[in-house]
Amino acid sequence: MPAAVKLQKEFGDRIQVIFVESQGTGHEKSVGFALKAGWLGNQAIWTSQRPFSVASRGLPSFALINPNGEVVLTGYSNRMHSQIVEELERMVRKPDYGDMPKSIQKIYKELNKKEIGDAYDLAEKVIAKPGSKDTELILAAAQNALEAVKGRFENEISRIKWLLDNGYPEQALELSKELVKNVKKNDSMLEEAKTWVEKIEGKEFKELLKLDKELTKIEQSIYQSKEADPRSIKKLEDFVNENPDSSVTKRAEEIINVAKFAQ
Repeated sequence: MPAAVKLQKEFGDRIQVIFVESQGTGHEKSVGFALKAGWLGNQAIWTSQRPFSVASRGLPSFALINPNGEVVLTGYSNRMHSQIVEELERMVRKPDYGDMPKSIQKIYKELNKKEIGDAYDLAEKVIAKPGSKDTELILAAAQNALEAVKGRFENEISRIKWLLDNGYPEQALELSKELVKNVKKNDSMLEEAKTWVEKIEGKEFKELLKLDKELTKIEQSIYQSKEADPRSIKKLEDFVNENPDSSVTKRAEEIINVAKFAQ
């Protein structure tokens, strides 16, 4: 796990590390252990739900998934760390497009740069004019690429919704603003992305944004100290009592449970 946390820090938002508890330990106890180990406070996600299955029967096992949702590498992370790093380097810095037609490569290159609107525009142009050579092959590849672009946009919207539902309105706003920049060449996507920015900046989320910033300060102080002393837990409990019935409050309650397991 320390190696995976290090990779998350090194690659930043170009990758997403997901830790999956799979031995029935329970979410709070697992994350409480991670808190004491100093593995929290970064972009890695912790869950007890299995987002995918691997054939490995031992631990620590892993699956490396590319931006298109394809599993490209599986096995035991303690034995294959160098292979994981090499594959990440290839996917993130120098993607291998193989014998993919250049017109299709351009679409995925834009998508890998998060330029969703540009990728959508290129895909539509190729579909409109696939050329006279290997027409059916290129047309099919362009249609697949267009679906991948749509899927990426839908995933970003899903991320915004998840962040709002789980008490992270500040992150949701940042993601929405970034999405606006990345879809500026597609009118319908741009309109939807702007709608989310306007919604989060509106009256409905004004107080929640304030609460999010307050809670994040407490949360980060706990992560930095790698422990949850009684004073920190008391601050969290006061926060919950003073701000009942909100998604940010539910997040605070989860942090309290994790912090108590870390004592």
